[in-house]
Amino acid sequence: MNLPVSERCQAEHLDLAALARRLNITLREQLGRHAWRGHKPSGAAVVLLTGARAEYSIHDLLNTLPKLHPPFAFPRIIAAEPGFFLIYSFIDGAPLSSRDFETEESLAAAFELSGRLTALFRSLNLASMFQGLVEGSELPQNTPSGAAQRLAFLGSRLDQQSDSLAIRRQEASLSYSWARQLPSWCASRWLAADTCPTGLWSALQARVEAVTSIHLPPQGSNLAHTNFTPKHLLVCPPDRWGIVGWQVASRPYNYMRYKYLAWCLVHTEQANIIDRYRRFLALMPAIQYSAAASLTFALCLLETWVEASEPLHHRSEKLAALYAFVEEGMTAIPLHSNVPYT
Repeated sequence: MNLPVSERCQAEHLDLAALARRLNITLREQLGRHAWRGHKPSGAAVVLLTGARAEYSIHDLLNTLPKLHPPFAFPRIIAAEPGFFLIYSFIDGAPLSSRDFETEESLAAAFELSGRLTALFRSLNLASMFQGLVEGSELPQNTPSGAAQRLAFLGSRLDQQSDSLAIRRQEASLSYSWARQLPSWCASRWLAADTCPTGLWSALQARVEAVTSIHLPPQGSNLAHTNFTPKHLLVCPPDRWGIVGWQVASRPYNYMRYKYLAWCLVHTEQANIIDRYRRFLALMPAIQYSAAASLTFALCLLETWVEASEPLHHRSEKLAALYAFVEEGMTAIPLHSNVPYT
């Protein structure tokens, strides 16, 4: 959800060149839909973010990260008008997507990095910034019902309690809400040429509405970097990682690792997809709940397939693999979790 900006900002946002002139930046290269690399008069390389990438929650998060001393490079804000633009120093590094992102070394590094991010999110002081962070999802955040209410009100009323357990309950509820809305969001954007198995969307909808276990992490937070893909992981010299494209929202347990693998499957240029990705899944660090695996991976695959905008190699083989993993995600775990949420 983007925050409103002034009429002046809206008018100027329509003219990127005017914005760059006002900020005294010479634009050099478009890095993404809302990101440009440029230079200041001093010659310093900077990145200009606009629109959704410059919202207040991202500004607050990036300003908080230096206090936590994360073991990776991240955008350090130079100037900002939250809700309109952010400027940060350019991070010297190559996107992992430009290299072989499927090697065991790359997978191990991504899995370890996601674990460090999860630990960092547990360290955030969410009391003042929680609401802004969890409202950044692209999917609409409708009021949850049914199982979502059970997740949100497990023994406590949120309007009367502001401790960490209450926050975790609300995170779980928002994660459930995302999963509950994903099937219809994907179905409305699915290409007719990518013919779905009969009854896929209705069966998946029933499954995500019934399953709650994937939203109950054994400890910590549901917060995740929702752009945790090789496009936003930088290989920085001499031997360091960088993370960009920051968007944070509540997601199922272990979402970032499955999002990374889903992106790799959708964008790989190699064949023999199902066998290779079963092997990659086996390389993932052991997790406490087996229930967190198959359905979360299925949701990440569907989301990533819809997000892909470029032509895909081995499209028919990838689609067959996607449907196979989605089918496993709908049948491999119990409908309800009996794990106590403490």
